[in-house]
Amino acid sequence: MLSAKIRELAVTAGIDELGFTNAAEFCGYPVAGSKRKDPGLSLPEAKSIIVAGIYIGGLKLPFWADPLFGRTSRLYLSGYFADVVEPLEPIKSFLTQQGYSALICESLESEKSILPLKLAAIRAGFGWQGKNSLLVTRKYGTFLALGGIITNAVLEYNDKTEPNRCGTCKKCQEACPVSALDHPFVLDKFKCIAFQLQQEQLSDETRMAAENRVGDCEICQEACPWNKKRLENPLPAKMTLSFQKEISKWEKVFYLPDLVHLSEKEYKMTFGPLKTDISYAVFHRNVRYALERVRRVKTSMK
Repeated sequence: MLSAKIRELAVTAGIDELGFTNAAEFCGYPVAGSKRKDPGLSLPEAKSIIVAGIYIGGLKLPFWADPLFGRTSRLYLSGYFADVVEPLEPIKSFLTQQGYSALICESLESEKSILPLKLAAIRAGFGWQGKNSLLVTRKYGTFLALGGIITNAVLEYNDKTEPNRCGTCKKCQEACPVSALDHPFVLDKFKCIAFQLQQEQLSDETRMAAENRVGDCEICQEACPWNKKRLENPLPAKMTLSFQKEISKWEKVFYLPDLVHLSEKEYKMTFGPLKTDISYAVFHRNVRYALERVRRVKTSMK
């Protein structure tokens, strides 16, 4: 009954995928000494992990291919750049009312998320880790924003493991223009365009490869065959349908010749709700570089 009620709350909150798994330590977690490797370090009486996924594949802007418009990513536009949080609040409240403890993952409120959400999602049966290091699912591809709850409630755990279906495919690795995926299943984040565009110092290689990107990158995801059928025809999920009503608004926002003049106050008003935690100075630098690239290309074509 407890698991069924949580699933009911998830549907109402617009969560597209929900899974339960045990709260055992994540053996072999790559960061030595990290609190995230063991849910029991955050909640000593931890019994279960609730993993939530929200489909963001429909959050695409039609003008991204135009170099005069700044490009971001589906995750960037979703408001879940860190973790899915707000949709999990009703589930947390319900568990608390039933006398259980519940902790929501929230990267922006702590040093790091209290769970390795990708690994938790794999344990919960969502999918597998792709060669681009991301979670890949058969239904949603790589376009799931993830959130999680650690609780001492005992729930109906997933007991099936999704096999890795990447096979011999290397399309994501071959597509990365900065060689951040030279080793399968491992992302060199210091090379990654998405990571670089959040840093104060931007490498020359990224400046050239980023093109009109002003925040985040999806090159490896758009090359993934598991996303292919959804790129042009995204699932009509709740977030997809809601976002489609806002597309015209975003077009005006991302026009680079105007965006470069955006003030810090305007930046916080416009982009603050997306919760990217990227400073105005870094964002403005990305916009400036993107516009400079456009002008250089136009000049070379004359």
